[in-house]
Amino acid sequence: MARVRFSSARSFSLFGILALLAFAFSPIGCQTPTIPEDVQANAVGLMEAALESELAWERLSDLVDAFGPRFSGTESLEESLEWILARMDEDGLDNVRGEPVMVPRWIRGHESIELVSPRQESLTVLGLGGSTGTPSGGIRGEVLVVGSFQELEARAGEAKGKIVLFDVPFTAYGETVQYRSQGAVAAARVGAVASLIRSVTPFSDR
Repeated sequence: MARVRFSSARSFSLFGILALLAFAFSPIGCQTPTIPEDVQANAVGLMEAALESELAWERLSDLVDAFGPRFSGTESLEESLEWILARMDEDGLDNVRGEPVMVPRWIRGHESIELVSPRQESLTVLGLGGSTGTPSGGIRGEVLVVGSFQELEARAGEAKGKIVLFDVPFTAYGETVQYRSQGAVAAARVGAVASLIRSVTPFSDR
């Protein structure tokens, strides 16, 4: 994995603008004590340029379409970083380079899930990055469907030895994604053997 460092008073990249916008509106950015006037002027100019152009979104689309999932330590991440560095060079930024760093690596194995009752049906599944592997014989169990963490807590007595399915309606990504990051922990806490979540999107074909 590589980190990118760049600096330029005359030219800019819309990748850099996105990072600047994220910082400017973050709690850390808002608490910055004093910012020199020339830096403020440059920042405003960069934000205005970002709002007037769709280049950043076009590049983001190109990035995810071309390289797909980019877990740390994977070939797709390394290739995407080289692509980003090349775009920054094309934009004329100064001092563009990659820096090697040590990162953890999670390798995806074979994944499958099958409904066995009331009928047999193979389902579409994708393991969450960082998930622990299942035993060689897999996991089989009755499914407990809940619509929230609160419902799981209220039905904790029913969860031991079961597979918890979080069937949570999508509201906003920032709110619903907590079931992806914390669902397995909450399920394990009440004695479940595994957890499943529906796709964290407003719409999904499967």
